Amino acid sequence: MAYKVLVVDDEENMQVLLKRVLGKAGYDVECAGSGAAALRIAEDRPFDLAIVDVCMTEMDGIEVLRRLKGINRQLPVIMISAYPAWGKKETAERMGCAGYLSKPVDMKYLKELIKKELDDC
Repeated sequence: MAYKVLVVDDEENMQVLLKRVLGKAGYDVECAGSGAAALRIAEDRPFDLAIVDVCMTEMDGIEVLRRLKGINRQLPVIMISAYPAWGKKETAERMGCAGYLSKPVDMKYLKELIKKELDDC
């Protein structure tokens, strides 16, 4: 059975890219275009890992991280960001994120990080 990964990004191009790359790597990927949509999905079904964009319009990724951890404290969450946001990385790390990557994302490194996190579960 494939691991289930939730991708949360308000950029459709990033959703498509991550779904394609991670799908080819054998993961079952579901995408959400907003934090609110991601939380509705995460409350309905379990995921093994989430990838969350830091800078989104209606709800930032730090709030999504906080709420996802409220749903499942053990859920590994990898944060990605296109913009340097002072203090966001430190806040995310204090909240237990599994990694904080800059866009453009190095897909090879992302897959290695995901494998490490899921192997540790």
